[in-house]
Formats: sequence, structure tokens, C-alpha cells
Amino acid sequence: MQSKYKVLIAWCMFLVASSNWAQHNVYINQNVNGHNRMRIVNGIEKMAFGTDSMRAWDSNARSYTIDAASVGTMAFREKDTWLLKVLPEKYWADFDYDIDFEETDKQRITAEPEVTDPKSVQYDDFLTHSIWSKTVNIAYNGNEVSITGDTDSLVVTKEGAHLTIQTSAVGIKYILTGNSSDASFKLYSERKACLVLNGLSLTNPQGPVINSQLKRRLFIDLPANTVNILTDGYSYSKVKGEDQRGCIFAEGKICISGEGQLCVNANKKGGIASDDYVHLLGGFVHVNAYAQKGKAIYGKDNVIVGGGVLRTYSEGDASKGICSDSLLWMKGGVIKAITTGDAVYDDTEEDYSSCCALKSEWDMNITGGQIYCLSTGTGGKGISAGHSEVVSETKTNYLGTLTIADADIYVRTSGKRIPEEKTEDDHGQKIEAAASPKGMKSAGKMTINSGNVYVRCSGGAAAEGIESKKEIYINGGKVRSYSVDDGMNAEGCYIKGGDVMICSTENDGFDVSFLYLYDGLLYTIGGDIDQMGLDTDGKTFKVMNGELVSLGARNCQPYESSEQASVLCYVKGKSISYLALADADGNIIKAIPTPDTYRCVSALFSLSCLQVGNRYKILSFEKSLSDTPVTEYDFTLEKMSIQLGNFR
Repeated sequence: MQSKYKVLIAWCMFLVASSNWAQHNVYINQNVNGHNRMRIVNGIEKMAFGTDSMRAWDSNARSYTIDAASVGTMAFREKDTWLLKVLPEKYWADFDYDIDFEETDKQRITAEPEVTDPKSVQYDDFLTHSIWSKTVNIAYNGNEVSITGDTDSLVVTKEGAHLTIQTSAVGIKYILTGNSSDASFKLYSERKACLVLNGLSLTNPQGPVINSQLKRRLFIDLPANTVNILTDGYSYSKVKGEDQRGCIFAEGKICISGEGQLCVNANKKGGIASDDYVHLLGGFVHVNAYAQKGKAIYGKDNVIVGGGVLRTYSEGDASKGICSDSLLWMKGGVIKAITTGDAVYDDTEEDYSSCCALKSEWDMNITGGQIYCLSTGTGGKGISAGHSEVVSETKTNYLGTLTIADADIYVRTSGKRIPEEKTEDDHGQKIEAAASPKGMKSAGKMTINSGNVYVRCSGGAAAEGIESKKEIYINGGKVRSYSVDDGMNAEGCYIKGGDVMICSTENDGFDVSFLYLYDGLLYTIGGDIDQMGLDTDGKTFKVMNGELVSLGARNCQPYESSEQASVLCYVKGKSISYLALADADGNIIKAIPTPDTYRCVSALFSLSCLQVGNRYKILSFEKSLSDTPVTEYDFTLEKMSIQLGNFR
């Protein structure tokens, strides 16, 4: 392979021989007109590398030719033998997913259900709840712009195709059409306004394309069957006393609805930004954010997604996909957010700033819809809620919560920690600044009530799946986390329902300071080098009901005061493929696959069928469950929690 290709294996995907597994994608960072752009080539089955170009073939035998000189990095799938060894087959498909942009996304537009209560704070966000009595038609054509319609109340200023309007009139709807490579629209008003983007293609080389200086709502209506493309400049001309945070900027609220399409290319700052909040009620919105620390979607107060399709691609270092300085609320629609930049060190903060697909400085409420997050750079995060405040050398406050219900969430990260070497002492205290990749993180409490949460973090050491600096509450739903570092990490965890499977390939699977299992299913797996499947730091660990299975080199043992019995066993000095809990006659109650790389296999079982006083067996199988088993332990369950053998 030519060195000019600079091929890096950065994106971790499955590569297995089984035909049951779907083909995946190749992510290519290319230089286009002096600027990096990401290209996603779907379903690639093979690639050929020539002197000046590369050729790829997908599963339908279609081929793609790529100019090698333009390629910066490529991201391939990696072979993941660990997953197939350690996970029961029923879990394999849970981690076989891609996060990419597809043409079919444009057919997934659904409108946010109308709020009919006039007392609701979001009632006025619906375009149909306002009266629009005046219409102004604005047509762009190259270096010119014409304005017709109800213009009597307007003060209009034009510089070429750059248009500024001042008005105090009520109920104006502006219909914008046409195209220009050097144009903009700016509005001063004390009244709310509606912009209808009716096939608009504008570029402003020196600033925002749409700049609303009104404090009231700015409605953006995307009519069906329209495509609108807005691109800002790589530099902005400053205006004293005015913010210009992005390609579309508003001092007041931004409310987007409709059935059409809007593509925003943000080269300097953000894509769609508000000093109040951004609310997506419908439409198909795609934002490319190319700048370092750029924000594809930004709401100073809130970001609300209730309908439509929102896609963001952020390639700048320390950039964000969808972010809010306060609340981020997802209650419907579809979000796809991809970041490819790396974490960068901030001299002022004396810490690293990372990319993040979804970020809120305070609470994040996900109460519906579908979310897909991918972060490929060093220290990258998928979903992150809240922030920390250092109070003293010994105390830090963790503020902001993450709540999930009735949503489907898919998260992948493939970046590594920066710096890669360990930056903590033996007591877990940070020695120097670092940024670690996280799948889903909450500074404060995290609550999962229902829905489906899938997280995969494959970048390397310190790539954690699900983390909270406070407690995690799981009341229902399906939760999956597969990562290199801790699969789930929290101060404590309360599980009252749901189907939870947590796995780490190199560290503890489930790492909490205390655990209460009231109901539901919990399956945990730790790394094979002396790591723990379930680690509660020797603190409170109680099982009241449900089903618990944990595999690792070690495990913590539930308290004797638990209401449901448990068995912890250790098997050393042999290579086995399965370990099983069986009744006195050898009938298997629960069997789990065990990688042959474990020097010591530890399994923890807590099941409702276990009864104190009954006799049971621990069986091992060398290759498959059809082999003749070896009886490792034949025992009577004499109390609520017993241990058979030990790690040392």
C-alpha cells in the first residue's frame, strides 16, 4: 500500500466471517478545495489500491473511485474476536449497527404533535398559532436581490445582494427564493417573523447568511419538495454590539417546521445558533460544521427536538453537534450526529475540550424519538449531560441530569484517550489533564425508564460506555454497553426493571460503589486480565429479585442481607468455553460462554429459583455445551450468599 494513503484504522467495526452479519461502511476524510470533508461509502466489501486512486466495491457490486491524493484518513472495520467469544449469541446483533447518513433519512420526517393548550410555554412555537397578515417576496439572483409585496412598513437597505430590513410591523411572512454566491438576509424588528425558504441557495463569504436581530421568535418554514442550501464565510465582518454565532443566527427563539429540506454549511462558527432556544418541529435539516470548536446546533438557553430529522456533521477539533448551555430536550423525530475532530488542550481552563455529538451544560431529557451518535476523534463523546464545578481541592459538584424514556439511542465512539498513557495515581486521582472517550455520560443523576440504549466504545484504554458521577437509576427498557474500559461506571446504581447487559474488554464490566437490584435482568462481563465482571468496591451490594449473571476474572459478592440467594464461584488453571449452574441432577439452570484467555474464571449467579438448603452443581465445558461436563463444585446452598473457591 502506498504511504501517501495515510490509511489509519480509526473506526472500529465488526469483521466476522458469518454471513449473518451486515456489511458496514468506510469513512473517508478527504481534502476538497483546501478543506476537509468526510465521505461515507456504504456497504463496502472490498477495496483495491492503485498508484493514484482507490477503488471500492459494495455488496451490490457497484464500484467507487476515490482520488488517493485527496485522502487524509480512512476508517475501516476491525476484527472483533472478543465479542464473539464472550457474549452469548443472542446479544451479537445488539452491537451490529452503523451510524451514517442515508438517503432514506429524508423520508423519515414526522411533524411534532401540535400543542393545543394556549397556556403551554411551547404553544407559540407552532407556526399555525400565529397570524401572518403581510407577505414580502424576496428573490435573489446572483449579485442582485428584488423585494416585492407588502413593503410599505419596511426600511430596506441593499448592498449588492446583501439585504437588511428594519420594521415594526406585525405578522410579516418573508418568502425567500433564488440563489447567490455573495448574499445575506438581515432583520431588525421588535415583532416575531416568519421566513419561508422556498428553494433558496445563498452563500455569504463574510458572515451569516440569515441574521435575525429581533428578540422575538424567528419561524423558519420549509415547504414540501423544497431544497435550501445556506453557506457562511470562513471569516466574519464584525458588527459592534451584535452577536453573529453562525450561518443562521437569531437573538430570539428559532422555530423550524415544514416538510422540506435545509442544508447548512458552517465554515466559521456555528450552523444554526440562537441566544435563546432552537426548536425543531419538522422538516429535514442537515448541518455541516467545519470549524474548530464549531457548534452545528446551538441554543444558549435550550435546544428542543420534537419532530423532523436533524443531522449534524462536525469535523473541527473540540466541536459539538447539538449543544445547549442549559437544557437539551428530545421528545420526537430523528437525530443523527457525527463528530470526527480531536480533543484540544485549553490553556485557560488547563484542561482538554472534546468533541461531543449531543451536549447539554445542565439537564438532558430524552423522552422519545431516535438518536444516533458517532464520535471518532480522541477523547470524543457521544452523549454528555451536565458539568462539574470544583468547589475546593477536596470537593467537586456534579450538576445536571440525564433522563431517558421511550427513545431508541445508538452511540458509538472509536477515539482514544489523550494523552494515551495513564494520568491517574493508584488512588484514582488525576495527575494531569486528560480527555477520555465516553459513550453516554451524565455529570449528575442518570435515569433510564424505558426505551432502548445501545452503546459501543472501541477506541482503547479509558473508552467507557455509560458513566455517571452520581447514581444511575434503571427502571425499565433495554440497556447495552460494550466498551474497552468500564462498561458502566457510577457512584451507585438502583435497578428496578429492564434488560441490562454490560461488557468491558479490558476493565471492569460494571463498576459502581453500591448496587441494589430490585428486579430486571443484569448481565455483566469484565476483561480477561484480572478484571471484575461486577465491582462494588466491597460496599453495599444487595439483590432483592430479578436475574443477575456476572462473568470476569473476579466478582464482588452480594451481601448476606440480600433477599435473593446467590452463588459466586472461581475456576482456575484450565481452558473452558462454558460455565454453568446446574441442579443436583446436572440439569443446566444457566450457562454462560467463557473466553479461553481467562487465567481464572469467576461467575456470579443470582436467580429466583435458587433456594437455601438445596443442592446444586457448577459445571465446566471444554469446547461446547454438548461436551461431557466436568463438575467443578457439588454443593449445598447453606445461606443467601456463598462463595466457592477464590481468585488467588
